[in-house]
Amino acid sequence: MTDIRHRIATAIHTFRAASDLQRAEWARTALFWLFWLSIATFPLGQAFRETGPILCLAALLPYHYWGYKQSTLRRFPLKWLFVVFYGLICVKTALSLDPRQSLVYVLPNVWKGFALPFIAMECARDMRDMRRLVWAFVVVSFYEGLDGIYQHITGFDLINHTAIMAKRLTGSMSTYRVGDYMALVLVPAFGLWAMQPQEKSPWRRAAMTVLTLAPGIYLWIFAQARSGYLGVAAALFLLWWLFTRPRLVYLLAPVGLGVLAVLFGPKRITLETAMRDGRIELWRMAWQVIQERPLFGSGMGMFGPAFKELGLHPVVNSPRIQHPHSVYIQFLVDTGAIGFVIAMTFLFGMLAWGLRRIYRNAPHSGAPHDMWTLAAFFLAGWLCYLVEALFAHDYLRSWWMAVSMGHLGVMIGAVLNAGNTLNTQTGLSARGTQEAA
Repeated sequence: MTDIRHRIATAIHTFRAASDLQRAEWARTALFWLFWLSIATFPLGQAFRETGPILCLAALLPYHYWGYKQSTLRRFPLKWLFVVFYGLICVKTALSLDPRQSLVYVLPNVWKGFALPFIAMECARDMRDMRRLVWAFVVVSFYEGLDGIYQHITGFDLINHTAIMAKRLTGSMSTYRVGDYMALVLVPAFGLWAMQPQEKSPWRRAAMTVLTLAPGIYLWIFAQARSGYLGVAAALFLLWWLFTRPRLVYLLAPVGLGVLAVLFGPKRITLETAMRDGRIELWRMAWQVIQERPLFGSGMGMFGPAFKELGLHPVVNSPRIQHPHSVYIQFLVDTGAIGFVIAMTFLFGMLAWGLRRIYRNAPHSGAPHDMWTLAAFFLAGWLCYLVEALFAHDYLRSWWMAVSMGHLGVMIGAVLNAGNTLNTQTGLSARGTQEAA
């Protein structure tokens, strides 16, 4: 007992004697590993998804208190976009058909979604950080995929004992929306391709990557989430374009493959199935709601109350549905045309900011990988989310928002820190080392 007390007293003394910069470094180390663990444990249950972001925030706040001058956020030129977009969410929560219901809808995502970009951008400072983050998604893909395979064999997943839902796998997420989640997991995990020795041929590295991620790919396929298929396709197309810079005529090949898949592919992804989808009913109802309040919208999460106010009754879909199954249509419903412009400026402004810088700096295939290379995979993850948003979920679906906002933050951090000369022994950038000195 005396020894423990002595160690605690020594630790407290060391902490009090440390400079603010050293305290900030300790806080950032804690932040990184808490964020890593939140990624790695995300599919294991709601408790992990709730506590992970809270613990990360508990480390982020002291890091900014002691080390904001050295933070990634301080150097990010588009901070104002966060202010404007989050301000829009606050205003449309207060000025809503039912402010209390909107607040209940928005509030849990303050720490589970809106805070994630600020957490993640501080966790992407050097190549060691980036490799570790890619490995976190590889780990998730592997074990969650194995859970999906187990469910396919036995009828129930191993972690939560969830049954197969409508002939579609759910993994431990208890919903076939796990296909959208696995899409967001797989895209940064594909960064394993770039992390392998460059002496290997691109095809050999691709084969090793697919083999490693095979369980996750299996779950992604047999969850049968069409938006997840589209998201991964768009992400791979972006990565192919960034790393190979193909001629314009070659860009038509993936488009042709997509057309053939829609016309002659599995029934789930055919045009005929799409035309009978229940989303079409929701979009027609949403258009009537938008026409009622075209400029300012109905308020956050107000699709359900708004169509009921108009006396509309869905036939194909549940009358309790609270979103129109498209984030972009949802912003028109919730925030009107003015809010829609702000939201699109945020979502696609972040994409354009990262794309412009990564396109200029990402090495071509065969060149040694660097921060720019791995940043491209998280940029592709953000694009995957934006494509999924065409047809999937509502904007504030907590687990979906958390993963995508994490991708955004890692991409921002990687881009802002990619220009630094890295000290691979300590993991600190040259700039950070100089400031610490």
